Amino acid sequence: MRLLVCLHIVAAVLFCQRSSAQWTNTGGPPSRAIQCFTVTDSNILAGTDGGLVRSTNHGGTWANTGGGLPYTNIRALFSVTSYPFNVVAGTMNGRISMSSDYGSTWTGFPTDLVQMPNLAHINSITKNNSEFWAGTERGIYLLPQYYPLSTWIPWHSGLVSGEFTVVRAMLEKNGDIFAGANSGVYKLNGSTWVPKSTGLTNTNVTALKSVGAYLIAGTSGGSTGGVFISSDNGENWALSKPDAWVTSILTVGSTIFVGSFGDGVWRSANYGSTWGQINDGFSSSAYYVMSLGADGQYIFAGTNNANVWRRSLSQVTGVESQPSLQPETFSLKQNYPNPFNPATTISFGVPRKSMVSLKVFDVLGHELAILVNGVQQPGMHTVQWDAAGFPSGVYFYRLQADSFDESKKLLLLR
Repeated sequence: MRLLVCLHIVAAVLFCQRSSAQWTNTGGPPSRAIQCFTVTDSNILAGTDGGLVRSTNHGGTWANTGGGLPYTNIRALFSVTSYPFNVVAGTMNGRISMSSDYGSTWTGFPTDLVQMPNLAHINSITKNNSEFWAGTERGIYLLPQYYPLSTWIPWHSGLVSGEFTVVRAMLEKNGDIFAGANSGVYKLNGSTWVPKSTGLTNTNVTALKSVGAYLIAGTSGGSTGGVFISSDNGENWALSKPDAWVTSILTVGSTIFVGSFGDGVWRSANYGSTWGQINDGFSSSAYYVMSLGADGQYIFAGTNNANVWRRSLSQVTGVESQPSLQPETFSLKQNYPNPFNPATTISFGVPRKSMVSLKVFDVLGHELAILVNGVQQPGMHTVQWDAAGFPSGVYFYRLQADSFDESKKLLLLR
């Protein structure tokens, strides 16, 4: 009898180990094309062709969200910090929206009145300093800085087909802005986009990422599609892995993941020198991967009408998953660095979903900046205050949430 019990225990352990070492179907959202992911704090957002969904338990369950979004076909999601909002979304009707409560409610970005042409379907969003960039079906648009009177500016100079260039991927790398279009890779040089496609045997670029000193481009279109690697900031490209339809690229540490429409997920742990397929656990319909995402514990694959699938991150990267640390009480950390010039980071903890205000004041009590003003989800949060334009001196930052009220001192030294 004791032997039988031991055998049952061993079998259960082996089953659990195998389950965590392969893809599992999270069950949602069904019958939708999952087109993009973003992760911010403890929230995972997935944009689909039928609306926005969110998970707060590492993809274990998903719920519809997105009140106020002007269109349900969401192609781009981008997380930000140090702004009065934390997520930006781009939709198929050329509209960009922002949310300050991790996707629960949305308003126009920067306003509902300031938007792009309806045919400029938003495919990708990135940011460089205070500038926001959007890759669309009608070229590239720039928002020089966020404030309510900002305007999206067409920025097509240098693109082969001008405003009719289809741009599916945008990337910021060390201050440089890259665009992946249906005519190749471009790099911004001043106000002009310069082609950077030497070595690309397929110029229909669908995905762009970077890892270390490398750029990675995914292309689609028959026998010439695949994954290309550049080690010289886009000047030259070499084919790393042939694949007919690359849809997405994800980097976690030094590990590269590639999603393919029909071929599942591939992985490289040596900057594209070799690749291995990691499709164990997938159903046949899950091989049609449209998007990839990851949080501290799982990698997620968004499929074409076959739900979101997840897999333990430590099983596919060799890096142990990061524990989910949820604060038990409200807390306000000392900014770092301190003294600082010109920017500093402030962290705070939220034990439960709450309305949170974080503001900066001078020594006379005058309000200088609103860093956070909205509903925050449980978890540790970080924001940055850029004090460019302010003189050296002592400042204070104050966190208010429920009955919690605490202030700390900052020192700006020029």
